[in-house]
Amino acid sequence: MSTTHENRPRFSPARRVPLGPGGDLLFLSGSLCVDEDARDNIELQTRRIFERIARVLGKHNASLSDIVKTTAFLADLGDYDRFNRARVEIFMNAKEPPASTAIGAGSLLGIGTRVEIEAVAFVPSG
Repeated sequence: MSTTHENRPRFSPARRVPLGPGGDLLFLSGSLCVDEDARDNIELQTRRIFERIARVLGKHNASLSDIVKTTAFLADLGDYDRFNRARVEIFMNAKEPPASTAIGAGSLLGIGTRVEIEAVAFVPSG
């Protein structure tokens, strides 16, 4: 990919910040699921977003178990129980599940999009 000024990404999917010899913090940008077959289905969108997050983490030699904090922006806080059901399933086997915050975002996410999720992971040194 060319990185001329005109076509450079305006954000990073993930930004790694060194903490010292113990490891790094990895900040992941918010991720959406706009798949047509998941339209208005917050549980399916949540699962697919975490699949995408797992792929980004994998590029940094990390996994979902390395996530220490998630923030979810919900189009409707009335969806929280269904969102949380999917989130709990995803982290069911985690030694320690991440800290989590959910915020009502209203229609900012777009038609059919129910949730956006960002995450912070701790990536131990090799």
